[in-house]
Amino acid sequence: MPSLQGVESHLGKLDQVDKPSRLALSRAKVERFRQVPGHWLLGVLSQLGPGAKFITQKIEEWSLMYGQEGVFEMNLAGSRSVVVCSWEQAHHVLSRRPFKVTRGSKIQNASDIFAFLFTSEGERWKRERRVLAPFFNSKSVESHVGAIEEVAQQLLLEIDKDASKGKVDFSALLPLYSAEVVCKTALGQELQLLATRNDEITSDIKRLFQAVQLRYFSPIPYWKIPGLGWLIDNGAEISGRFDRRSEEVLNNASRSRKSIAQKLMDMDGDRFTHKELLENVAGLFVAGTDTTSLTTCWAFYHLARDQELQTKVAEEVRSLPDHEVSSAQLDSFPLLQALWLETLRCHGPLTFMDLEATEPVTLAGRKLPEGTTIFLALRSILRNDPEVKKELGDDLHDFRPSRWLGPEGLNRHPPFDALPYGYGPRICVGMRLADYEARLAIAKVVHRFVLEKWDRRPLIETMTTVGNQPEEPVAISVRLRAT
Repeated sequence: MPSLQGVESHLGKLDQVDKPSRLALSRAKVERFRQVPGHWLLGVLSQLGPGAKFITQKIEEWSLMYGQEGVFEMNLAGSRSVVVCSWEQAHHVLSRRPFKVTRGSKIQNASDIFAFLFTSEGERWKRERRVLAPFFNSKSVESHVGAIEEVAQQLLLEIDKDASKGKVDFSALLPLYSAEVVCKTALGQELQLLATRNDEITSDIKRLFQAVQLRYFSPIPYWKIPGLGWLIDNGAEISGRFDRRSEEVLNNASRSRKSIAQKLMDMDGDRFTHKELLENVAGLFVAGTDTTSLTTCWAFYHLARDQELQTKVAEEVRSLPDHEVSSAQLDSFPLLQALWLETLRCHGPLTFMDLEATEPVTLAGRKLPEGTTIFLALRSILRNDPEVKKELGDDLHDFRPSRWLGPEGLNRHPPFDALPYGYGPRICVGMRLADYEARLAIAKVVHRFVLEKWDRRPLIETMTTVGNQPEEPVAISVRLRAT
């Protein structure tokens, strides 16, 4: 596998290639933006290299080089792709979601192994959102505070056990915490994942995401060749295991009307096919586990690196009760909220969005024809956009939670506070649950434990299409905090 430096070197050479023909005749009617030269092999080379991390880094680099208008374009594996790197133009695109602009067709490469509300479009998306969205509203999340508190207390017990043995591996514990929260709230049952340290589900989630990324960037549909899909990504087998788990979950799910599993079962064969039912149960695990837990890992990493920040957060949450904590109580801690918003901004799961225009769209005075691939460079926008800088400061490449604080306390700066979750009707339905469970974990852990100073080299990100994982586990020495 070639190194990132090697791939970049190869692309640098391609920049020098002067193509004798630009197919001017066929492109005469296409209104062009500034183009990244010589990178038609990017899609193929990203498959050989580190995938989404490579593309994310190159898009951010090219946004600075070619994106002065807020839009530029590149040739991705022989196909024109328009990259939107300013909030002004991104808002123009996102306001046309969910029907005039949809997810790009590449996600369909994995539709047989990865299909639920997150990837759905059209009528299926409307059906799924009508069922799932009410479960994740503020009132519903508040009704599950007691269940989430039980999982948080188990997390504290597991940290206490590991603290005496050396470092606490938050990268191992937090996915179990998030998965157990999903089990107790959405599915109305307990799997005891934390207590047993059973990582079968969380390991399969990581493997499934890897399979999705391989298919997403693949220049050829290898999974359609008998035996080759199993050999390369094993996605079908992993997806099959999730189907079997979903059947078991549904058989054992709480019959309470609060259980989203019960609501889904009521629609089996009516508004949902049985396959769609299984996919959405699996989707609750997949979408609600790695995304939230990885971001929370980054929060603990930054608290360990910045001991002064950690002390301030611990002082702020010193009145945290040992029993259930309401959303309003967590909202009363502005620094805790600022820490979470800054972690989302710097390490959120969505680094870019691959979309497709279903009708002509005009950007920066140029018309894009129907079917144009549009990349929204979310990470670049949150780090470089002038509008974001105006609201949050010029030092957007630094981790600084105080940027979200003002004289009156928390200053959320919408829409940038929630942009890592998406925007508009297609914003993540699980946002409120994710925010609550993450802030609760951070507050409970810092209230009880001191995270010792991170004295190793800074962690490097290894981005995927749906996550932002540190290249090594977030393992931190902890000790009980003096009362």
